[in-house]
Amino acid sequence: MHLFLSQSTALRLTTFSILYVAQGIPIGLFTIALPAWMAAQGASAAQVGSVVAITGLPWAFKLISGPFMDRFAFPSMGRRRPWIMAAQACLSLSLLGLLLVENPVDDLWTLIVVGVFINSFAALQDVAVDGMAIDILPTTERGRANALMAFGQVVGYSGFGALGGLLLTRYGLATTGLVSALIVSAIFLFSTAVRERLGERLLPWTQGDVADADQLVDASFRAIFGNLLRVLVLPMSLLLIGVELLSRMSAGIYVSLLPLMAVQDLGYSAEEYGYWFGLTGGVAAVIGIFFGPLIDRFGAHRLLGVALLGSAGFALAFAFVVVGGAGDGLILTLLAGSQIFAQGFFVSMIALFMGICWTRVAATQFAIYMSLANLSRSLGAGVFALWGAQFGSAGMLYLMAGFMVSAAALLFWFNPDGHRVRLAEIEGQPIRQGPA
Repeated sequence: MHLFLSQSTALRLTTFSILYVAQGIPIGLFTIALPAWMAAQGASAAQVGSVVAITGLPWAFKLISGPFMDRFAFPSMGRRRPWIMAAQACLSLSLLGLLLVENPVDDLWTLIVVGVFINSFAALQDVAVDGMAIDILPTTERGRANALMAFGQVVGYSGFGALGGLLLTRYGLATTGLVSALIVSAIFLFSTAVRERLGERLLPWTQGDVADADQLVDASFRAIFGNLLRVLVLPMSLLLIGVELLSRMSAGIYVSLLPLMAVQDLGYSAEEYGYWFGLTGGVAAVIGIFFGPLIDRFGAHRLLGVALLGSAGFALAFAFVVVGGAGDGLILTLLAGSQIFAQGFFVSMIALFMGICWTRVAATQFAIYMSLANLSRSLGAGVFALWGAQFGSAGMLYLMAGFMVSAAALLFWFNPDGHRVRLAEIEGQPIRQGPA
């Protein structure tokens, strides 16, 4: 059976969902399972925040790999697929590096170094997958694809957040690393079997050739960066970067604060935290599938505004819980609600950034936006590492809410039609007006 992405909508949507599961596994491990496990072992806010902030930095430097992927390729196997295969193979091997860490609290920097390698290869895969999505997805499929890709990533990080919490508590870090490597290896075998276009090689030594001459790359680095600079400084691009900075800093505080708050303030075990986070995340992922049609009907920027204000409301509600106390039912409701709004944010933000990309440098431009998103999240985790102990859980939740409300206010000035006009002027083509 031959599998070609260009020939099947179902295969495209399934493949991108599965690839996003793979990159969600290290996210779940380093933002859910490990922080909660460390908190249960007495780790400080500075230690947990440092692990989240530093191991997340490779996601902020995806902008480095984007131009290389646009410049260098092996198009007879597909423009992006060889990069995906290489990244997944290295990700599987790097996860085995967790076997070298005996105790994450005592061997903090060994854990951080291994985590940086793991997340570097996961981030490299992410850039390649996003580039493939931009290259091969028809415009009419992007809403559904974005929702399903977000679903896949949440399944990856929530599912492995729960599974990782169980494995860490019962069997330790070495077994957790081995299981995660086996799961990623299985996904690697799947991505090896799926080709981008009819006629391309399955492996370097098999028969096949370039299926689409447009996939040949002849742009110099100078041309790539020159074109990038022209579009990155457009007003709507800068506005969305500001929205991204504020909202993702809030997310960085959240992923650092939540395990400590759950274990040390609310009295849950690391295993309970991982289980409930995974369960509510799964519910949010399923609901998030329906955000794609909402984006197509109402516009991504409107859904993003609702998601930001909803997230701010749930952050304030969590602050009242920490101060005044609450039962398990209310806490789980707040956790589920916050994850649903986070899913809405993720889906709509991806759609917005894809929508403002210039096709000539779309893969690299999109990689830069996603890099800045992850840099902002690491900055938020760094803020928590510095000030979390001083201001306490409630104080950090108030700060999160302030960031998200500010981002929503900034989004009020977003004008997609104006951006399309400017892109058309740069391209030197007739201006095309379309729906927001």
